[in-house]
Amino acid sequence: MTMNPSSQWLFKKSDLSQTPSVCDQTDKYTVERERIERAKGVSFILSVGFTLKLPQITLATACVFFHRFYMRQSLSKYPYYDIAATCIFLATKVEETGRKISHIIVVCAQKAQKNDKLTLPEGSPDYERWRNTILRNEQMLLEATCFDLTLEHPYKSLINFTQESGVSKEISQSAWGIVNDSLRFPFCLLFRSNLIAAAAVYLAHLLYPEDKSLKDGWWESFNVTKHAAEDVANELLDQFAAYQAPISHNNEVKAEVEMSTPPGSSPLSAPTSPDKTKVENGEANGGVPIAT
Repeated sequence: MTMNPSSQWLFKKSDLSQTPSVCDQTDKYTVERERIERAKGVSFILSVGFTLKLPQITLATACVFFHRFYMRQSLSKYPYYDIAATCIFLATKVEETGRKISHIIVVCAQKAQKNDKLTLPEGSPDYERWRNTILRNEQMLLEATCFDLTLEHPYKSLINFTQESGVSKEISQSAWGIVNDSLRFPFCLLFRSNLIAAAAVYLAHLLYPEDKSLKDGWWESFNVTKHAAEDVANELLDQFAAYQAPISHNNEVKAEVEMSTPPGSSPLSAPTSPDKTKVENGEANGGVPIAT
């Protein structure tokens, strides 16, 4: 019997409390601290990606690489800024949306140092530090992810569903944004892509309770049960609430947030931008320079 390569990347929820970061007590990582730093790392990926004008699929690939990496390696040893930058670089190659490494380096440095006007001449110490960090970690990233570079994202089944079901534009766009938001948390490690897509549709429908375009039995298009979609939707709501603000849904789903929602996000969550990220000690464990 041939095992689906992606099955090695599906974990139990309890596994997230026994990751290398939590088990490695060098910096005494808690489950909560790891969850926050994963979210910050993904926010960094998205912020850099938007500036580089990378397609959403490329950003999603980078985020999946990021989450998978930390199921094999510790945040104590590999700071999230360093690995996030490396994931962007690798994802642009895998998805054939290549950007010059010099451009990636400059944008990463700008976001990390909270200065979009920062210039970083090639050959300068900071430039070389970023370059060496990305290239050195690329091989480690490939090994940690077992060279498993073919990914299936929720977008594929979501696109098929919206094209075939006749669901409204409002629901389809909101579901797309919810999938984008889900990247900040390791749902790709817990659920298959079709189930994440179904949960996103379920939540999107809560945003538009008067919308009748979603027909009964819609979940069958994703090859999941309604109960499974509801369960994952509740997991999504719990994570959004824990990371950002309390979320309630009576006639609508609301989230009180400090920042505006970036492009491609849903109304359910507005992620913390790397521009709002604060990391102690100026450099993350000897990695690339970042602002405090």
